[in-house]
Amino acid sequence: MIFRPNAFLGIFILLVLVDLVTGSMHFQELRQLTKPLLLISLILFFGIKGRKLSKKVYRFTLLALCFSLLGDILLLYDHLSAFYFMLGLMAFLFAHISYALVFSTQGKKLFKTELRLVSVILLSYGTTLYIILHDNLGALKIPVIIYILGILTLAITAYSRKDKVNSLSFKLVFIGTMFFIMSDTILAINKFLFVIPLSHLLVMGTYATAQYLIVKGLLASDD
Repeated sequence: MIFRPNAFLGIFILLVLVDLVTGSMHFQELRQLTKPLLLISLILFFGIKGRKLSKKVYRFTLLALCFSLLGDILLLYDHLSAFYFMLGLMAFLFAHISYALVFSTQGKKLFKTELRLVSVILLSYGTTLYIILHDNLGALKIPVIIYILGILTLAITAYSRKDKVNSLSFKLVFIGTMFFIMSDTILAINKFLFVIPLSHLLVMGTYATAQYLIVKGLLASDD
């Protein structure tokens, strides 16, 4: 009963709000519980509701969620060492790759004109962001390039699902990937360029929205 879509959405929003409050109040010890709960709840939700999907979609989506959970945990400690930030970046890169593998199984070939146009726009955005960040990245230049390529691949493969899955599934997943890019952009600017007011609320709000929409979109692909 607790995992009905409407019931879960209410629970998820509550978990997000609690994490936003604990993060804003800098309750670091409490955040070690509240932040992981977001992905744990999504893993449980998808684990139960996603069994009707193909094995590849089901398994790689769970893998993406688990890598995301690992990334969330590692980034809780990035203030202690840059090593944690690097590991967190790697975990999310693997999450993006896992999601991209899911999307590519449901998508179409990249030579389609419309998809190539979307790819050019996304790659232009990623290039512009990297140029803006470049001088402040230090030893992270190469890792950041790889990460940007990873999340752009996520978005491009998400768009490749257009007309291959139902409209609701396509829209939820693609909008979710846009929220993912938005979240990472805010995080990068706040970390490497200048402090953004209320950055925690913006990063976690867009990130939680991204993960929820992607999960709901994949579940809707079987409707």
